[in-house]
Order: sequence, then structure tokens, then C-alpha cells
Amino acid sequence: MTLAELIWAANRTMDMHWTRSPNPWQPGGCWQCTEDGCPQLEWAQTVLADVRNQLLG
Repeated sequence: MTLAELIWAANRTMDMHWTRSPNPWQPGGCWQCTEDGCPQLEWAQTVLADVRNQLLG
């Protein structure tokens, strides 16, 4: 998997939680979401934060 594909997948996950959840970028946008959180959303946020830190840090 290339970096571009990883970023695309993370952005797609973030988009899913933007459009489908009651509150933007909060759990409630996919089938893995629970009241305690969402592992997909946490993964996407971590990936994008790591990429941001590498590019800007």
C-alpha cells in the first residue's frame, strides 16, 4: 500500500463519519461504531495525524 492509498483510505473513513454520524467526525458513521467509540475512526485520525506530523514536523 502506498502512502497515497493510505491517506485516501483514512480520508474516506473520515468522510464516512462526517456524512453519516449525528455529529461530524464522531462515532456513529459505520458498522463498527459503538457507544464507546469507533476503531476505524481512531485509526483514520491516527494515520492522518502521523502524516501531518511527518510532513510539517
